[in-house]
Formats: sequence, structure tokens, C-alpha cells
Amino acid sequence: MTWGDIASGKGLREAVRFVLADRVVSYPLNELRRWEHLAGNPEHLLISVGEEMVRVEGRQLIEVRLALDESRLLELRVSQSRPLVRGGTVISRITIEPA
Repeated sequence: MTWGDIASGKGLREAVRFVLADRVVSYPLNELRRWEHLAGNPEHLLISVGEEMVRVEGRQLIEVRLALDESRLLELRVSQSRPLVRGGTVISRITIEPA
């Protein structure tokens, strides 16, 4: 996947990584409190983590949301290339700001 990594099953993972242009931020899974998937063009995924908000912007974010729902998301990053299949998940921006 050009936009991230998902675990094949539930395991002993303890963190999820968000890869930004200038840094990589990891959060313990138990700090992810809430996420909200907003329809639109582009779509948004808002993730409350501790005292911060991770904002993900892109297209077809359902696969990312399902990975969060199932505690299988390992890493999320901006897509580096166009998806091979039209309509696939594309992450265009990830930002982290105070909640």
C-alpha cells in the first residue's frame, strides 16, 4: 500500500505511527480516543489522540477507518504515487494540531 501499513491480524502492537513531511509521530494505541470519518471531496478522518487531533485528508478513507476500528493500523503516510486501481485509498495530507 502506498498510504500505510496494516497488521494482518490482532497482535501485541502498542503504537500507531503517522508519517508527516518533517517527522514521524507515534502514539500508544490506548491514547486513541475517538475517530470520525467525514464524507466529502476530499474526505476527512479526524482522530482524537491525547491532547491532539490528527487530521487526515484524502479519498476512499474507509480502509483506514476499518483498520482503526479493528486496531490493525500500524502506519499512515501521505500516498507517494497514484493508486493502480481507480477509486483506491489516497492520503493527500496528514496534520497534527492541539485539540
